[in-house]
Amino acid sequence: MSQDEHELPGIHHYTFTTERLFFRPLRLDDVPDVFAFRSDPKVYYWTTPETQESQSRDWVLNRLREKVYLTFCVEELSARQDATRTGERPPVIGMCGGTVLPELGYIFRPAVWGRGYATEALKGFLNWYWDTFPDGHPALQGEDKNYLKAVTGPPSDSASSIAVLRKCGFEYWKEQEEDDNLGPGKVMLLVWRRWKPGMQLL
Repeated sequence: MSQDEHELPGIHHYTFTTERLFFRPLRLDDVPDVFAFRSDPKVYYWTTPETQESQSRDWVLNRLREKVYLTFCVEELSARQDATRTGERPPVIGMCGGTVLPELGYIFRPAVWGRGYATEALKGFLNWYWDTFPDGHPALQGEDKNYLKAVTGPPSDSASSIAVLRKCGFEYWKEQEEDDNLGPGKVMLLVWRRWKPGMQLL
């Protein structure tokens, strides 16, 4: 870990696995992989893709400066096992976790779309999160400790993402109006929520 990383309070040291995936903390040396995601218009279709790696470095630094970010890089377990034998670094195929807790999200490289990784990753993160923080993340306050949420576009643009969220137990919560990242005006987003296990609503 670099000297810079020692000074970043958002750095965490958690790892966990699912059937096919390995989750490890986001690090400063992941900037090239992050740029590959954030410069790809297929992945960042709702906003203007980044054009310089320095933009992705700023994004990574922002997520490592605050404890309300809880971002994981995702690798295939099989690739990680191969890398252990060869000494090569396993490729990062996705990212998953807190964007700004209690909000979470995920992205994956187009090359691995269609394999069910998004659903597996999100289910794995949810199980890990509530096992690790049964009373909610310590950086959160009040009711925010009791749920996690995700934001999508309308069904016409986000059918796949909505299907993943429903498979993982999320329910529609409310609409949220934000500035349109692709031009002037506003866009209406959908907010989905999943309460912590055993939470009883009145």
